[in-house]
Amino acid sequence: MALVGGLLLGWPAVAVHATEFDFGRTASHRTWAWDVTTGFDSYLHSYALATDDTTETISEFMVQAGIEGQSPYRVRHRWRVRAEASTGTELFRERFQGEYRFLGEDNIDRVRLSASFWGRQYRDNTEYSRSSNNWEGRLEGRLAPVVGKKAKLELRGWTSNIDYATPSTLEVDYRNVGGGVFVRSTTLGNTMWGVGTRLGARTYPDSTAIDRDTWSLEADLDHHDLSGQGLRLYHKSDRRVIEDELVRPSAWTHWSDFSGAVTAGTGYVFLDLQAEAWQYDQETDVYFNSVRVEGATGYRWGDILAATWKVGLAGEKLDAGDSPETYSQLGLRGGVESYGSVVGGSLTLEYGRRTYTQGEVVLDTDALDPALYDSGSLYTDFNYWKIWLMGSWKMNTHLDLDLMANYEPESHTENADDSALGFASLRVRWRP
Repeated sequence: MALVGGLLLGWPAVAVHATEFDFGRTASHRTWAWDVTTGFDSYLHSYALATDDTTETISEFMVQAGIEGQSPYRVRHRWRVRAEASTGTELFRERFQGEYRFLGEDNIDRVRLSASFWGRQYRDNTEYSRSSNNWEGRLEGRLAPVVGKKAKLELRGWTSNIDYATPSTLEVDYRNVGGGVFVRSTTLGNTMWGVGTRLGARTYPDSTAIDRDTWSLEADLDHHDLSGQGLRLYHKSDRRVIEDELVRPSAWTHWSDFSGAVTAGTGYVFLDLQAEAWQYDQETDVYFNSVRVEGATGYRWGDILAATWKVGLAGEKLDAGDSPETYSQLGLRGGVESYGSVVGGSLTLEYGRRTYTQGEVVLDTDALDPALYDSGSLYTDFNYWKIWLMGSWKMNTHLDLDLMANYEPESHTENADDSALGFASLRVRWRP
């Protein structure tokens, strides 16, 4: 049986945040704050091989220090920066984030510049040491040369990269560069919308055959009334052109996201849908056309200040043609959430079954060593649980406790295929 668990945000972890202070100026001009976090992270992955089960565990104790500064809110030139660094038993990390915004007299952004950088260095002779030291970054700029009463024209440009000290097949350097033109609404009424197009290019210095150019079109719409009913819609279509079609075929990709709610009695009937489609110029055994649709529908009721309940059906379907990955999934989902001044959080449970419509796939025993396989199937049907938990507790004016956990076990018709994914995080934060 496979089990994956992780304390992703640190467990136990204590964060210390000092009160705001300034360097030589009053808080009305500039504010700064610092924080210190310490925690323990643990990741567990066990999975079935042909002869026995394998378990990998990575645990790390870390200490992190950070400093953050920002301009006052009521100014036209606004900025915010944060820098942090950590040392741990497995690796060192560094991160910097910064943003500058210039607002017009109507309080609408005319210029926005942002930068993000991350660095990671792995200690020798540790579980992580099989990975390469790396750093990545992103720069983005936005300019609004035309701003009207209801909409604005926005020009965007960006560049990003990731560099590995020792590139490999699974860790490949790349560079991104792109630009876009967007038109977005500027009003803060019940309806907000946007539409735009992007052009981008990604290059791989060590694998130029998979360099690609991308063109995309996207649009979004958000409409809600004061009662809470309404809809949100987002769609994006990409055209990806690969440098060497023999290595990886070019493709169209489409992504759509819809959510809506209408009042019914004392609550709401809700519907959430996501759809993703891939269409390749030429299909291969690895790159094949597919359409995946997932969603949930049901009834939600209650008071958000006390408790809000929901119950309904959740489903997912992947249509991959003749591929054995084609499946249908249906489950029952329920949950509760509450966000009070002292204790708040949410719990969601889902139980269902996934069925692979292509059935079992017989392996080619002439090409594979039979001693390595005791089953003739690559995909087997299974029942599953999905459990999501988030919680917070304001213990007093100085102490907060945050909890987050996820657990997703699978019970297959072939016991050897049983698996589970999960993580948990517990954090205690102190503010003087």
